[in-house]
Amino acid sequence: MVYFDTNVLIYAFAKNIDDSKQGEIATSLVEKALSTETLILSEIILCEFAFVSAKMNEDKNNIDNNLEFLSSFVQPSSRDVSQRVLEILKNKNLYKSSFDIFHLAFAEYHNTELVTFDKGFNKLKTISKIEIKIK
Repeated sequence: MVYFDTNVLIYAFAKNIDDSKQGEIATSLVEKALSTETLILSEIILCEFAFVSAKMNEDKNNIDNNLEFLSSFVQPSSRDVSQRVLEILKNKNLYKSSFDIFHLAFAEYHNTELVTFDKGFNKLKTISKIEIKIK
């Protein structure tokens, strides 16, 4: 299973991206996950995707269509995810990375790899056993 950080989905689905190379990489990653039926997403990913898409002035219909499509891959969160987020925040003092920590805890809970373009995830590699791939 594979869990993408929001930036991968933005590069794969948004029209107004600033880096066509990352767009190609993201599209390839998403296509592979779709073809192998390994994609899972969280509700927070949908919220971040909507926020960033609107900030990038994406067309409302495109945002709505993308959200509808992506929502079919959402898996439930749990109290275990929340507890893991709180544990990491408390022990590692990474409050400014709280959304990244949620993504990490969600990926851990679902035992999946986490894929991102965000080099900030490097600091999370030492606190988790899941594979974090930074493209």
